[in-house]
Amino acid sequence: MALYFAGSATAYAEMYVGARYGAGLTMLYFMPHQDEKKGVTPVNASLLFGYCNSEAQGYEQYMNLMIEFGYSERSYSMSTRPIVSEDTTAGAVTTRRSQVLELPLVMQARIPLYRQFSLLITGVAYGAYYLRNTQKYEAGGKQVSETFLYDNFNGFEYGVGGGLGFGLNAGKTSFSLDARYMASMSYLYKPTISPERFLYESMPMQIIISFSVTRKIF
Repeated sequence: MALYFAGSATAYAEMYVGARYGAGLTMLYFMPHQDEKKGVTPVNASLLFGYCNSEAQGYEQYMNLMIEFGYSERSYSMSTRPIVSEDTTAGAVTTRRSQVLELPLVMQARIPLYRQFSLLITGVAYGAYYLRNTQKYEAGGKQVSETFLYDNFNGFEYGVGGGLGFGLNAGKTSFSLDARYMASMSYLYKPTISPERFLYESMPMQIIISFSVTRKIF
């Protein structure tokens, strides 16, 4: 990283903007397990701003640095009665959905393959904030939908990720298709003990496949 920025002082800087849209799966693993199941991430989108050194020497000419301003919707299911429910007949399956703001910092290597095509190797460090959280479950023979925010819900998340993809350079415009694996390094729910729960841990993970378009601005 230090060498990359040191080289930028003497190399020609290129700035670009773009957009990324993807979808995938969300996983939330509890310890002890709550028979949790993967959920669909129907939206994982961001605006991105990037910087590269096309005339740098050595490997630096293939490195891109990007910051993304993203939004995603995540969901997962678990077999347990909601903490907030006082109805002992509440159904076993609870589905939760969250709207999340994300701020990924991305370092990407573009390795030339053939003509204008390249292999993309991506490393990510990110932070996230949960805007809104809802859950659905069955209670008393009826489907209940409600907003939830438990005392032990963290609301913030940070983690790292990596991925592979392919890029196409068409002059000032570039296209890419990549897959990322994102792993949280923080608990979404703080470990706690309650009448309905034992001490548990919960760390979100995501698999995202996305398409992006970028345009050089200078």
